[in-house]
Amino acid sequence: MILIAGGGVTGLSAARHLQDCGEDYVLLERAATVGGLCRSMKARGYTFDWSGHLFCPREPWVASWVNQLLDGKLQWFQRESCIYMRGMEVPFPFQAHLGALSREDNMECLASFLLERAREDGSGEDQGWPAWIRKAFGDAMAQLFFFPYHEKLWGVPLEELSAEGIEWSVPRPTIQEVVEGALGARNPFMGYNARLCYPSDGGIEIVPKAMAMGLRGVRTMAKLDRILWQEKAAMVSRYGRVGYRKLISTIPLSSLLGLLEPPLGALLDPAPTPRAVSIWVLNVGVTRPSACRYHWIYFPEKAFPFFRVGSYTAFGPHLAPPGRSSFYVEIPCHWVRELSKDEMVKQALEALVRCGVMGSLKEVEIVLPVKIQVAYVIHDVRRTKWLPQVLSVLDSHGIKCAGRYGAWGYGTMEHAIIQGREAARWALEQ
Repeated sequence: MILIAGGGVTGLSAARHLQDCGEDYVLLERAATVGGLCRSMKARGYTFDWSGHLFCPREPWVASWVNQLLDGKLQWFQRESCIYMRGMEVPFPFQAHLGALSREDNMECLASFLLERAREDGSGEDQGWPAWIRKAFGDAMAQLFFFPYHEKLWGVPLEELSAEGIEWSVPRPTIQEVVEGALGARNPFMGYNARLCYPSDGGIEIVPKAMAMGLRGVRTMAKLDRILWQEKAAMVSRYGRVGYRKLISTIPLSSLLGLLEPPLGALLDPAPTPRAVSIWVLNVGVTRPSACRYHWIYFPEKAFPFFRVGSYTAFGPHLAPPGRSSFYVEIPCHWVRELSKDEMVKQALEALVRCGVMGSLKEVEIVLPVKIQVAYVIHDVRRTKWLPQVLSVLDSHGIKCAGRYGAWGYGTMEHAIIQGREAARWALEQ
């Protein structure tokens, strides 16, 4: 029997593949419903997700499969996104739209970029994050946008970060594209998320619910207490001891390591030090229609407590009552650690008015804060040393870690679906 820990998108993908192949499995989800962080909640006529969960499939089979599960309810959109800085809206990606900056910033960024490209020698691919950014875009763009934004997001010295595992998500335009952008051209099709999907009915939670439909081995309210990995057994609340042949873990790796008995410490050198960013997501409903046309906006400046604000109703008008709009506001916990929750909400709402996302505080109809304890894995230099060893040791003892948090990395919903299928294939081949 295959045991799956976690009922998010990755775990559900693995379960569907195992069931389709006729394999016995049990999926354990500690919450009352499946979905993990891919879930929705309703209040006063609004439907809010646990932050912006947009589906950006690039593999045709993934889009087709999910759309079939949803009975054709996937809607496609062309990305609308920008960076708000110095009172301006710079189209995303920043590095391909320098023409939206002031003439001085435009020329400085372009010159720095061209200088860096002229002396590029192809070395240093394994350097840290700051060096990677400078090498890719030049020092001026790094100082103006990339460094301030990532300092706010990660909350650790940038010198501690590695480019490995996150560099794929940052578009690297050609010299021609950067020059054209500096002259005012638009580059709307750049990046992995240039085209995106969202359900035409309901919130994002209908995706995992559709994935779970008909699955016979799902057990909710089933909390993993211990994993006796040497005995290939797990102790589960309400179910007791559960033996397994293989275990697919999609729960955060930091949590998994704490459940292993005995601990893996003696088998690992260096010791694992999983770190992640926790965030507050403020779900905001306002009494103004079509309040924001952008799917999301980045905020690198210190004057704003949030690093990203998105509009649910820009891609899902059905998510708010008629004549209303709704937003998701992402705030790093480390950025507001000295504030009470009420003060954090107050400052965030005032900042939304300052940047023009809201017209006034009087528009606010509802605010629902949600705290996500493990939101963004910190890709520090230490992670690149211990993670491969941890995953290899677990694999050798019949435990496959998969998904954004299970494999302790950064990925999309599509990656989660693919990794779930690959983990199921791994279990079937052993």
